[in-house]
Amino acid sequence: MNRHSLTRSYAAGRFGALLTVCLFLPSLLLAQPADRVLSPLSITVDAPRPLAALADELEKRYQIVVTYEDGAWAAGADVEDVTRDIIESNGPGKAAPAVPVIFPRKAAVSFEYALDPAKGRPTDYADLLSALLLQYEKAGAPGKFRFEGSNGLYHLIPARLKDAKGRWTDASPVLSTPVRLADQERTVDETLDEIVAQLNESSPVKVDWGLVPLNLFVQTRIRLAADGVPAREVMRQILELLPRRATWHLNYDPTNKRYYLNFWLLPGGR
Repeated sequence: MNRHSLTRSYAAGRFGALLTVCLFLPSLLLAQPADRVLSPLSITVDAPRPLAALADELEKRYQIVVTYEDGAWAAGADVEDVTRDIIESNGPGKAAPAVPVIFPRKAAVSFEYALDPAKGRPTDYADLLSALLLQYEKAGAPGKFRFEGSNGLYHLIPARLKDAKGRWTDASPVLSTPVRLADQERTVDETLDEIVAQLNESSPVKVDWGLVPLNLFVQTRIRLAADGVPAREVMRQILELLPRRATWHLNYDPTNKRYYLNFWLLPGGR
């Protein structure tokens, strides 16, 4: 499969998402005794994939990994036509897109969370993500999500979506698809190629490659076996075996109704 290396894109190469992030730590949330002053984490994003943008900010601030998976956006309230925006951003004299470009709806979401007053960071990342999803849902942003994971590696997974008629339905996350791998050594690139091939055999919505750190994936060899476990779990093991901290986003493109799998490296050590 074709893939592109090392350039970051929220839109899987189609249209650069506008992202506004405000991260600050006020010195006082509520009147507290001097030894119990709480400094809240406060993040505001305004983006087509606001939950993914919030996950990015958590990864930047704390040494954790929070992967993100889109649902198959279909409801009119969850998507928007950005063709005019693309034409204006391209400037005069450039050809307009051949078809209308549909993108996940941009939404503003704010998240606040009280940090450990002594350490200045969360004491429980599972509680942090539970609070994140609760505030995300209250903001009225598209979709409902759940999370899995532990020990600094977590996954944001679609749980419920609206269908084309605006009715809530249970999501069918692509990365929950079972995969099988023979017990042998492969490059990371070969391992992921096999996973994606199996996803495309099983899923009605196809998965293409987006952007990846191709050199690292081709040069790194790993040994993995899988017997009918979710693709997400195998990919989690890959992240744990990489010599560099990395994350992924699986983005759904409502224009051509395909997924794009993107990986990139995160700053900091293991």
